[in-house]
Amino acid sequence: MLVNGYGEKIKLYRKLRNLSQDDLGEKLGVTKSYISKLENEKTPISLETLGKIAEVLSVDPKQLINNKIQEPPEVLKEAGAEWIILGKKMEEQGITPEQIEQWAKIVKAYEKD
Repeated sequence: MLVNGYGEKIKLYRKLRNLSQDDLGEKLGVTKSYISKLENEKTPISLETLGKIAEVLSVDPKQLINNKIQEPPEVLKEAGAEWIILGKKMEEQGITPEQIEQWAKIVKAYEKD
């Protein structure tokens, strides 16, 4: 999945965390209008603000400025919202989606026996 610009990424992660622009603004001590301007890239983002937003959204600041957002493997896409929760926990443990996909293939191979 390719998401361009820091604004789109802030919006994506904000929505994944079920936060409104008001909610995010409140957590950062800024207005909904300012969050909207950031998401629409109508105002530049400082490194300090980037760091604060990343902290509130529980993401690495690099995820807000990199062009690629890692998407779960096809095997796990059907899990929907469960992937978000499980993926975050596994990410914290250093487990990659590719490793999970391999484990899923191994489990499926044993299920056929």
